[in-house]
Amino acid sequence: RAILAEGQAAEEAARDEASEPVGLVRLAVPMSFGLRHVGPVVADFLCEYSGISIDVHLSDAKVDLIGEGFDIGLRIASLPDSSLRARKLRDVKTHIVAAPSYLERMGIPRHPAELGEHECLRYSLLTTPELWRFTNAKGEEAAVRPHGRLRANNSDVMLYSLRSGHGIAVVPDFIIDADLASAAVVPILEEWRPQPVALHLVTPPGKIRPRRVTALIEFLAERLGSAV
Repeated sequence: RAILAEGQAAEEAARDEASEPVGLVRLAVPMSFGLRHVGPVVADFLCEYSGISIDVHLSDAKVDLIGEGFDIGLRIASLPDSSLRARKLRDVKTHIVAAPSYLERMGIPRHPAELGEHECLRYSLLTTPELWRFTNAKGEEAAVRPHGRLRANNSDVMLYSLRSGHGIAVVPDFIIDADLASAAVVPILEEWRPQPVALHLVTPPGKIRPRRVTALIEFLAERLGSAV
């Protein structure tokens, strides 16, 4: 499959040299980030490149780019080594948060170890969803096994329970910043940081790409590479 893809890419690259980029690009992105930030970028890209079509696949699950035929993927994670080509676009800050009503009722934890005594809203697609790990500026580490009545494979669906005071959650900046600004939720344990993650643009292996794919890669990198 890889050899065939390389051959097709080489043929398309040769044709591309003599014309504007045209054709379909398949893009896989995380659900919440895609709805908030990728949708507007795609709309602007379509205005600029009239010959290119985009098939956007929204899912928080990790897709097989090669096996499912995607040209580009966006992933928010600490990426393991793989055969994919990865380009870091920006760091993603995660916050430990709860609604004021929950903290008034249950108290404010002073150390990550105390989270084991609290109701936690858990995102099931973390690398280790059964174990939350934290570090502080001194290099100290802490780990806790969260428990709670709600577990979900999308952070947005947890926001309703979070705002309603049903527990503590670890949530990325692009999902929670508006709630932090309005004080619907507040940060806790601010001297501790969850495991670092970043926004990466990943593509299948191979150095030859059609111009339509390169065009979208550079557009996404430019628009999403800074804080959003």
